[in-house]
Amino acid sequence: MTQKTKSQNLMNYRKICWLALIFVINAQLAFSQFTIVPLPKEKNLKAGYSGRTQELAPMPLPFWDDFSFSNRPDSPHDTLWNSSNSVSLNFGLGINPPSLGVATFDGLNEFGSPYVPNEPLAKGIADSLVSRPIALDLVPLGERSSVFLSFYFQYKGNGEAPDPGDQLRVLFKNASGAWITVRTIENDGSLDPTVFTQTLIPVAGNDFFHSGFQFTIQSYGRLSGPFDTWNIDYVYLNKGRNASDTSYPDRTISIPLSSMLNGYYSMPFDHFVEDPASYLTAPLLTMHNLEFIPGNTTQSDVQPISYDSEDSVFVYRDETENIYTHQLDLATSIGNPLQPLEFRKTPIQTLPDLSGLSALDSAARIKLKLWINSGDNVVPSVAEPLGDYNTIKYAPIDFRLNDTTQVEYMLDNYYAYDDGTAEYGASLNQPGAQLACLFKMNTLKRDTIVAIDFYFPEFGEDIGQSIEVLILRDLSGDPSSFLHKQTVNVVRGAKNKFWRLGLERLVGVKDQFYVGWKQSTSTSLPIGLDKNTNSGDKIFFNTNGEWEPNVNLVGSLMIRPVFGKGIGVFTGLPNEEVSPIQFYPNPSNGSFMVTGNAETIEVYDITGRIIPQSIVKTQEGQQVQLINARPGLYILRLFSPKGVSSHRIKVD
Repeated sequence: MTQKTKSQNLMNYRKICWLALIFVINAQLAFSQFTIVPLPKEKNLKAGYSGRTQELAPMPLPFWDDFSFSNRPDSPHDTLWNSSNSVSLNFGLGINPPSLGVATFDGLNEFGSPYVPNEPLAKGIADSLVSRPIALDLVPLGERSSVFLSFYFQYKGNGEAPDPGDQLRVLFKNASGAWITVRTIENDGSLDPTVFTQTLIPVAGNDFFHSGFQFTIQSYGRLSGPFDTWNIDYVYLNKGRNASDTSYPDRTISIPLSSMLNGYYSMPFDHFVEDPASYLTAPLLTMHNLEFIPGNTTQSDVQPISYDSEDSVFVYRDETENIYTHQLDLATSIGNPLQPLEFRKTPIQTLPDLSGLSALDSAARIKLKLWINSGDNVVPSVAEPLGDYNTIKYAPIDFRLNDTTQVEYMLDNYYAYDDGTAEYGASLNQPGAQLACLFKMNTLKRDTIVAIDFYFPEFGEDIGQSIEVLILRDLSGDPSSFLHKQTVNVVRGAKNKFWRLGLERLVGVKDQFYVGWKQSTSTSLPIGLDKNTNSGDKIFFNTNGEWEPNVNLVGSLMIRPVFGKGIGVFTGLPNEEVSPIQFYPNPSNGSFMVTGNAETIEVYDITGRIIPQSIVKTQEGQQVQLINARPGLYILRLFSPKGVSSHRIKVD
């Protein structure tokens, strides 16, 4: 090889690397200024984990899974799938899926780590979903041409778009144990990232009709993270089918119920009880009819739908819990019959019964359960002319499994857009960047923020990052817009575990405010991202001195402002020097002395709950002993003839 050729090859190699780097950067910036990062799997999920105590025996047809049910968190049911740990079962990454829940494929392994962490351009086989053995040898010779596998797929959805050349592959296992590729799916430009597409694959060839037949769905793409996302739903393998068999006698709930609290899934109890009727909104029920029979004259694919619903309200008062259960709607009709292949969103008619709540209560948890009466699994008869369940073809599949959904809403002491579960983490990708999340208060009164809950997932190495936490009145940039700044070391949490940051000062707010932070380094600091809810229009970022609204990130950041009793001026605690009363030591072990003319002494935790105490008068003053006080920051409230003062005290 000549020197000129070597030089040209080197230039070509550098050009390829540079183009590849640009490609990766563009992919990373798919959410504008946000980078999407993986979350770790549950701690008890080990490689090859299964709740099974023995190998799965071959099962007869039919095989059906729509991922609306499972015996494991975050993973498909292990009695249907021989290997499924690497895919993620979730309710937030699919857009309008056929039914509740999808299985998501990306570049993360069963531990939530990249398959190849140090090579961003590495590509190969990533996630795989392997069925249990299926006894296809039981299929009679004359019916083998009628065996088809079908499923719905969606590229990207609420994840990251696959790159050109990325694939979703389907393989069948033959009698010799070899895996044969039978279908390859790529985005040729015609796929809509918001639509699920159904594919049918014939099981063609006698070599597949053996007692240990299995099929695999696998993704091919980048191995360096949560990239090249494919969503899978409604997997069905059976005989008695043909290439046009894309209709199913199944009416489903497609996505979980939406917010009931003006866009929030949690809000402060005190704010809610001011005017409950004005803060309640009817959650939306989303349904889907998977049946369409061309030329059907019996109209069995047009189904009248009704639903039942109930609530369980858990009310907390004086550290006791009372549970109230109410029947809300009973066989309530949902408008016109559900048309073939129709998606429909409709508000539920009766909201949970919260009439028993009062200002004497401290918190409430509302569990709302709803199930549709869909006509599923009804065998046609004279009494049931619209029945469409063919027992010969579908038994023992129970299409009613996807007809139920439930959701919880919290009335406590914080606002939350998220539902408590994160599918990903989202981080700003520039040093010095700022992030802010808008909260509009469901109250006309002033109130006081005493803490902030953050979910910073365990991601990469914990290097003791510090941030400047911000609470802002507005995004004008004016010095008066900063209600609070506090530099803290970030505490990361296990999956979906929040860290409560107690504020150094109590911060008064009214109407609306922003909570966020400013990064001090370029190291990625992801916050939990709930893809099942979407408050993206409440997110703002600042990377160049100007605040900009988020337009691409879909989901809710897991940031929750916590409210409590505020004493003194609303911009913070009053100056302690104006009070003649003194207290010492501070910090203490929970026992301290108060001197001066204090008529009443109260101590609160950062959420505003009063701490039990005993007080003994001595010649020096009043000896205060906090009862069962844990280490942390507390508020000491002192009443004297000159007024009320508040002070920070710390218990070690």
